[in-house]
Amino acid sequence: FINCIAEVTMDNELELARQKLGLVSLGESSTYRLYSKGLVSEEFIKDDTKLVGGSGLSLCDSNDNSKKLETNKALRNHRVLAAHPEATELAAIIQGMSWALKLGVKSIQFFCDDDSIILDYVTGKAAPPNESIVVAKLLKQVAPLQARFTSCQALPLRTDINSSLIKLARDAIASQTTWREGDNEYETCPACYAHVSPRHKLEVRSGCFHRICFTCIRDCVSSQLARGDTLLCPYPGCEKELVLEDCRGIVDDDALNLIIHRKKEKAIPVLDRVYCPKPCCNFLMSDRDLPLGFSIDPRQKSVARTCVECGLCFCKKCHVPWHYKKTCDEFKKSQSYLTSDAALFESLVKTEGWMKCPQCATVVQKNGGCQRISCRHCNHKFCYACGAACTRKKMSCNCSPQD
Repeated sequence: FINCIAEVTMDNELELARQKLGLVSLGESSTYRLYSKGLVSEEFIKDDTKLVGGSGLSLCDSNDNSKKLETNKALRNHRVLAAHPEATELAAIIQGMSWALKLGVKSIQFFCDDDSIILDYVTGKAAPPNESIVVAKLLKQVAPLQARFTSCQALPLRTDINSSLIKLARDAIASQTTWREGDNEYETCPACYAHVSPRHKLEVRSGCFHRICFTCIRDCVSSQLARGDTLLCPYPGCEKELVLEDCRGIVDDDALNLIIHRKKEKAIPVLDRVYCPKPCCNFLMSDRDLPLGFSIDPRQKSVARTCVECGLCFCKKCHVPWHYKKTCDEFKKSQSYLTSDAALFESLVKTEGWMKCPQCATVVQKNGGCQRISCRHCNHKFCYACGAACTRKKMSCNCSPQD
């Protein structure tokens, strides 16, 4: 009796899926498109490291957006698939084809990753190497599935839907990493290995879809913002950038505002960046869009600027409030400059032995290592002893590379 109920429920789910896809109204002779993506990831479950696989599948009509059905499934034989990336993609294609046949699809176009050799394999343009036994076995499973369709065509994958397939595959992986203890569900954070509720984990939206606990996201944002680094996903080895939406609701408003500020800063070319010298303002602007300041001397118009935020007229070259009736050289010899904050800071730079980046003039302090350094502000590489540029990972001066 229980088995009968299960079969009826399964039949109802298939019928609902067929209706959503339009198989009932469009007929079984219509051509449908199958998109698939297979992933195998090393995940931390409790105190153990395991390989977990998942596939993301999308089946839609010939218009792509008109009728669409999505699902994800677990991939088995993780260790075998992880050793053969092509095998992972083929396993996902096999799952997708089997799913389409179960729904009653007769004519299909399935898509393969344009950057891989899978398309050549399934179309017979290339054969897998002799050592790729796993790939060869999976290809033998693809051919009979293709024959069961009245029409079956393999095409290169459109990249604009790849991220949604990756998310589906990551969701399939996440569903296998959750366990229950009593009434509570837990997952292991891959960054700190803590066991947390799935509700307290964030799925990074920028393409990797790794699931990281809130605490690690906060710590990551705090430390990377303090260093001026690009915000990256805390998953070990991941190079995907965190976006503002990932951090919203997790970090405080000050951190969010700083993220927005850093994004605006990165949008301005390094050599065009100008900061207002007023300490309570310090607004970042682009020199290309900065209005000219008032200057009696026409020769000084090239360095006179007006802050768009507070309205202060200042000298772009000296980075001080505007010095009326004086050139930059004359002003630097005056008592007004010698007692200014700018002069005191210049004196501190010389006393401490710091260097100014030859490209962007940012003050750089070396905290260890050799003399070849990279400016965090503009990434210019130069010798910390004399300021000479470094090319092709070599110093262009005669200074000793050692400190």
